[in-house]
Amino acid sequence: MLFTTSLLTVALALCPSAYAGFSGKTTRIMPLGASITFGIGSTDGNGYRADLYNLLAADGNTVNMVGSQKNGNFLDPDNEGYPGFIISQVDAKGIAAMAVQRPNIVTLLVGTNDMIDNVDPAGAPARLTQTIQDVLDAPPLTLVVVSTLPPNADGPSNGRITTYNAALPAVVKSFTDAGRSVILVDSHSVVAVGDLVDGTHPNDAAYARMAKLFYNGIQQAFANGWIFDVDGPPPRR
Repeated sequence: MLFTTSLLTVALALCPSAYAGFSGKTTRIMPLGASITFGIGSTDGNGYRADLYNLLAADGNTVNMVGSQKNGNFLDPDNEGYPGFIISQVDAKGIAAMAVQRPNIVTLLVGTNDMIDNVDPAGAPARLTQTIQDVLDAPPLTLVVVSTLPPNADGPSNGRITTYNAALPAVVKSFTDAGRSVILVDSHSVVAVGDLVDGTHPNDAAYARMAKLFYNGIQQAFANGWIFDVDGPPPRR
């Protein structure tokens, strides 16, 4: 059974005081993934990143999106999104970026291209596990907020996505059982095939819903004590 964000949303509504302290913090966020992270499909190129930035900044936090890539028209479009990349390629980029960007939060959505191109889908959860591990192994201490994949208009690809998504709760549990800071959010639950502009990439409204999920995941992580202080000065742009 897939992780559902509805329970988290209800918890936030019933217990807003649980997150009252998440203000005045410094967050250095590295969005990591492929074309959805880059923002393909959104009319402004921002994807989910601008809305996530605005939600956190509205709480009184200092937000710095980091990465070697730039896309979008908001004030901080830095990211590590690589259109067309599969999990192993994103992993390599993530390893290189961690030493430079030094985020205290990584938002991770990856695997769509593996599913579309039918690249060893059975091994994809293990490759995702390695990607998460590589982020966690790199200094500084970092929260990973990993998302399920949105659906796809192509039937066989969508079937592979469903199977991949079903494996993610166990992937995340393997880390949390070991005391690591990993949160799962379920973008698949807030994006419908009708929200896809080209059969793969979400439209603006769907990206906004995804941003709220990442935001809620970060709030939950804060309640867990998993938002760590940023390490050192921000990277040079």
